[in-house]
Amino acid sequence: MKSKEEQIEVISKVINSTRENLKPLSLNFIFWGSLIVVMSLIHYSIPQFIQYTEYSSLLFWTILPILGMIFTIVYNIKIRKILGYETYLNRVIKIIWGIFNLSWLVMVVMSLLNGINNPVPEILFLLSTTLITTGIIIKFKPIIIGGILLMLFTVYINFNPNINFLIVNIIGVSLGMLVPGISLYFSKVNE
Repeated sequence: MKSKEEQIEVISKVINSTRENLKPLSLNFIFWGSLIVVMSLIHYSIPQFIQYTEYSSLLFWTILPILGMIFTIVYNIKIRKILGYETYLNRVIKIIWGIFNLSWLVMVVMSLLNGINNPVPEILFLLSTTLITTGIIIKFKPIIIGGILLMLFTVYINFNPNINFLIVNIIGVSLGMLVPGISLYFSKVNE
């Protein structure tokens, strides 16, 4: 039978290895945060190019994220192969973000079918709840706080519909994904 100190050390090692296994997740947050911020900056800087036709904006905001999804799926599969195993925590996170991706695609299609050219508030709300859920599951406060801030931005959009959604995207996604992703990447393993 192990002493209390040995049991605490085993638990601490498991927690530390779990945090280390989340490094690939942090790179997903950094990638997506960067992609969305850059896309928002491009759209904000040259709207005449992005909004050239009725559907060019929709194509811009659909094709690039789909390519990003393919990239991150391939990246995550490679990481799992390198590790040689998948933890329950990683599986839960994978399922949550898979449902987010599917929901995002459904929202885009529904918006297109209903003639809505701007599903940003709904997508940001979905993203915020997914971030909060992820942060709670992995017990990482910066992601929880980022998700809450993004949710507050979503509420703000509903009360101020004339606000520029691109600015909200830049600020909200930076605080909701990019900063927490960088924080997770550089978090100490022994926390």
